[in-house]
Amino acid sequence: MKIEENVPLSSLTTFRTGGPARFLISVEKKEELPQAVAFSREQNLPLVPIGHGSNMLPPDDGLPVALLKYLPNSISETEKDGKTFVIAEAGAVWDALVSYAVSRGLWGIENLASIPGTTGAAVVQNIGAYGAVIGDTLHSVEVFDTHEEKFRTFSREECEFGYRTSIFKTNADRYVIVSVMLALSSKGMPNLQYRDLTVYFEKKPIEPTLVRVRDAVAEIRTSKFPPLDTYGTAGSFFLNPIFTATSVKAIREKYPMMPVYELPEGGVKVPLAWIFDQILHAKGRREGGAFIWEKQPLVIAGEKNATTRDVLVLAEGIVKDFFAETGIKISPEVRVFGKDKEKFS
Repeated sequence: MKIEENVPLSSLTTFRTGGPARFLISVEKKEELPQAVAFSREQNLPLVPIGHGSNMLPPDDGLPVALLKYLPNSISETEKDGKTFVIAEAGAVWDALVSYAVSRGLWGIENLASIPGTTGAAVVQNIGAYGAVIGDTLHSVEVFDTHEEKFRTFSREECEFGYRTSIFKTNADRYVIVSVMLALSSKGMPNLQYRDLTVYFEKKPIEPTLVRVRDAVAEIRTSKFPPLDTYGTAGSFFLNPIFTATSVKAIREKYPMMPVYELPEGGVKVPLAWIFDQILHAKGRREGGAFIWEKQPLVIAGEKNATTRDVLVLAEGIVKDFFAETGIKISPEVRVFGKDKEKFS
């Protein structure tokens, strides 16, 4: 276990903003987790797990926390009852896990290709894209329960997955994900229900093989999102509002041209990107070094001089205008902290 002091959060997050974290604890094996928890308690600081920081916006003046970086990253597989299970340690790069599955001819997570971050963070967020969510294939999750100070295994049902959430997100101060087991299939079928993928394979009359679906998703994402080697970003900044089939009728009557989408987890998603673009004309908005990405208005990007304050002021303005237009309050998908979080409550 390695402990560092006053580590700049700008070096630990994809937004590349934020002041220092009081401590960064790097853990190389799961047996060290009780020691990491004990250290954070000795310092009287919250223990905050961090992967690649691809869904965090830390404050400019830093965080009085002990960040926990879980490094083990192995990927393996096993057969049981005629099924293939892939086991990934929480520190494994998510897209490396997708590539592993595709290389082994295993269907189930190819639509989630090219999403940045670690496997542990993917489960916390219940990542989803192009008609799929990680909860579709997840079998179980091994965690360290910092309250009971013991290792536990959660079944898929116990994870309490919802739209971009899980029991690990709603109890962020309690569980540290150690490893993830996915149930994948060598006899899967392409999931092309998402419009972008449908159009892609209509324009390219080729068979949607496992490799081609993964490559198509990667190509589509690259065309929409800022390159991380040039701009700071956490991808989609806001959560799309979720309605029931009944409650969505009012907003559809107001915007009859607006598409809506049924979610795999249940509910109907109203696409903020459409309203941001067609109604609020948000593309081109800017605050300091932060601006709305021209190819996807849900995305806030930052230039090298951007600060967390720039991002927050821009986001707050959009939230205010969206509420004035629709009467609907929206919130960040990106994790914000302390007083910054209160601005969106």
